[in-house]
Amino acid sequence: MKTVLTLFLLLMTTTGCALPLKLLQALLPAPKPVPDVTPYPKTILRDIVPGQKIDWIGNDTVVFVGWGVRNQPGSSIYAWDQLNPPQIVRKGASNFCVNENSIMLSVREQDAQSAKSYRIPFPSRKTEYLGTKELTHGFSYFSNYTCESKPVPPPLARHNWEELRPGEGFLDLGVDDIHHNFKVTYLDASLQNRKDTGIRVDLPILSEITDWHPQPGYLLYDINLSPEERKRWQKTNRLTLWHLDADHQGHVVNVPAGPWVNIRRGDILFLKARSGLVITTAGFDQDGSPGTAGAYLVQTDGHYERLETGFVSEPALSADGCRLAYAFEEHLNQHPRPREGGRILVVVNLCTKQASR
Repeated sequence: MKTVLTLFLLLMTTTGCALPLKLLQALLPAPKPVPDVTPYPKTILRDIVPGQKIDWIGNDTVVFVGWGVRNQPGSSIYAWDQLNPPQIVRKGASNFCVNENSIMLSVREQDAQSAKSYRIPFPSRKTEYLGTKELTHGFSYFSNYTCESKPVPPPLARHNWEELRPGEGFLDLGVDDIHHNFKVTYLDASLQNRKDTGIRVDLPILSEITDWHPQPGYLLYDINLSPEERKRWQKTNRLTLWHLDADHQGHVVNVPAGPWVNIRRGDILFLKARSGLVITTAGFDQDGSPGTAGAYLVQTDGHYERLETGFVSEPALSADGCRLAYAFEEHLNQHPRPREGGRILVVVNLCTKQASR
């Protein structure tokens, strides 16, 4: 960097003019991630604004939709190994799905009646065209794994339900007018066989499901707790989540209370990591300051560490449950498009704690 600036000043002194801006930018090194500090190692990306989609390919590559701040306007899908600058894997795209080691895309045609499907496998990152399909009419849903529009399975029509990994089937959460102690059932991929999971939920429409890392399974919980439920959580020091194991059997997971229990409404997310339970909450104070908002790593005995203070969104864990990626802003941004420079992408290694200094 010093050599480039010295050359720039020398040319200005000897010739009376500066190098063209584009040429000067070409001489500058490509931006690289910036390391952060305690309690766990962080890698921060500031040159591309992360959008509303962050995921992982394996344990080392973060894939995300982002807006280039400098020389890459518009949204694109990026892949980032945290050691080198992110690379565009699909320019102009605003959404994707991850299916094992591949990125899946569905691009609607101009006639709005059909869509082209693509797959980008890793590590080759070479786009494969999978064909064009007619869009599903009537009751349909958007697959989180293939990005395709699919017909709703008849046994799940008008129910609240979640799609499990490809080939695993579905989780039936019931209908909206059943608000107490509803029995959650597992429906296999053939749509012929059901199984009682042992899981009970009060309000199916507010249920959320995330992966259980690093073993197979899922974590089921209420994404938007009422003020009464939050007060009960504080009083009893206990909130019940559910672990759906590889055999589709439910197990109680009790979460202790802490600063993440904000009395006011606001989404609260849970992710099972290798080293504990990650909790992100949007509990901002009334004056707009972060308050209890942020991310926490919580143990079953109530011991916790605050990973971030501010607005954390789109949290995602690597396959081994060690690395947590998320979009971060110090203050809540209400604009539909993130501010350039105000929102960053962060990766935290939860399996390598730094020594205190």
